[in-house]
Amino acid sequence: MNAKLRRRLAVLGLPLVLAIVAACGSSGTASAPADSNAASGLTKSTIVIGNIGQYSGSTFADLYVQTLHSLQAWVQWTNDHGGLNGHPVKLVSHDDQNNPAKSLQYVKEMVEQDHIVALLSPLAVGTDPAWANYVEQKKVPVIGGGSLDANWETNPYMLSTNVTSENYDVSQMYAAKSIGKKVGVFICAEFSACKTGISKFEGIAKQTGLAWAGAQSVAETATDYISQCIAMKQTGADVVLPETSATVMSRVIKACAEQGYTPRAVVPASNINASVIGDAEFDGTLGVNFSPLWFVDSDFTKDWKQQYTKMFPHETLYGDSTFGWQAGVVFGTALKDAPDTVTSETVLQGLYAQPAGTTFGGWTPPLTFKPGKSTQTQPCMWYLQIKGGKLVAPQGNKPVCAPAGDAG
Repeated sequence: MNAKLRRRLAVLGLPLVLAIVAACGSSGTASAPADSNAASGLTKSTIVIGNIGQYSGSTFADLYVQTLHSLQAWVQWTNDHGGLNGHPVKLVSHDDQNNPAKSLQYVKEMVEQDHIVALLSPLAVGTDPAWANYVEQKKVPVIGGGSLDANWETNPYMLSTNVTSENYDVSQMYAAKSIGKKVGVFICAEFSACKTGISKFEGIAKQTGLAWAGAQSVAETATDYISQCIAMKQTGADVVLPETSATVMSRVIKACAEQGYTPRAVVPASNINASVIGDAEFDGTLGVNFSPLWFVDSDFTKDWKQQYTKMFPHETLYGDSTFGWQAGVVFGTALKDAPDTVTSETVLQGLYAQPAGTTFGGWTPPLTFKPGKSTQTQPCMWYLQIKGGKLVAPQGNKPVCAPAGDAG
């Protein structure tokens, strides 16, 4: 099954095990060279952070790898600019091969052998349940990453830097409201739980003020989607949410266009690649992203872009390329005045000290950290849109938040 479909099923709250294989090495590190520490003002003890995820073996591997690269870029930039109050930062990263047992094993190694003080930007939707209780027992904060299962809404040590599952769905529906009046969903057919999710989307649509056009089930193995497109067209839906894999999304939109049905669509930004951007049938498609837009030049993202392109000059940037830096900024802010000895508790206290609704210089939606609670987030995401074969930012490089009434 396609990896993007698995991620969206996770967004619907399904207890799935992802199936992405192998990584860019079983483990990796990124830190400033030891002999450069003194010259860079890095005279205090090293702060070790961890990362875990699935980084190769699927159509979307390059996108997942960009989250790790983004975090590596933040580490290098931080060390090149004095570290965290004189502390150099070292990153230890593992690929869990989407295996829950390996995921737990690697997290334990990082906590007990590498002595990480925090786990940053994990892409472990589907495997993080294996170690969620462990990090809570060890009181090790997990900051940022793929926060799309229930652990991020209940575990006080799993601290989202963007949206959780419920807020993602609300954000997506609110985005649909900005380009249409009646919404329908093309939803995966592979699991019975997909059908269960339909009532959830219907409720959010009505809560947001959109007319509901119903859902059409689409299978990845289907030869065509003509009947589903005709049925959706007859409902009068002018905007659709393809809750499917990227491959099925493209096939459905093309099939509908062949039937003379061209509704606007709202999709995850990571589903938008060069072929989609250049296809006239996707003109007007709206994408939603978890972190700041990679194609917009902004004052607050210029350091990210300069460092990232310096370290990875041959990559074509996509939405995940700002994801890891986002977590790094939150972590770095918590340790701006780091004492001589830094522990996981130091990190937590630094987060709790941030004012309620902090946006970390534009890198996050409003976030509030409180002892004993998961992050208080809002349904906010960054919008991008395809217009005339190009990406544009209809709301600029800032997150768009659904009003309180739509958020529930």
